[in-house]
Amino acid sequence: MSAEPAGPPPLTGDEHAELMFLRAENALLRTERDILVKAAGWFAADAGVLDRRTGPESR
Repeated sequence: MSAEPAGPPPLTGDEHAELMFLRAENALLRTERDILVKAAGWFAADAGVLDRRTGPESR
C-alpha cells in the first residue's frame, strides 16, 4: 500500500471544456479590467484629479 494520498480524479470531457472556457473568460476579464484601470487613470488626469507628474512626497 502507498502512504501517499490519492490525487483528485481526472476531469471528465465536460469538466475539462468548462475549465478551458473559464480560464479564457478569466483572461478576458483581466484584460478588460486593465484597460478600464488605465482609462480611469487617464480620465482622472485629464480632469485634474490626478497629477501623474508629482508623487505623494510632494504633497
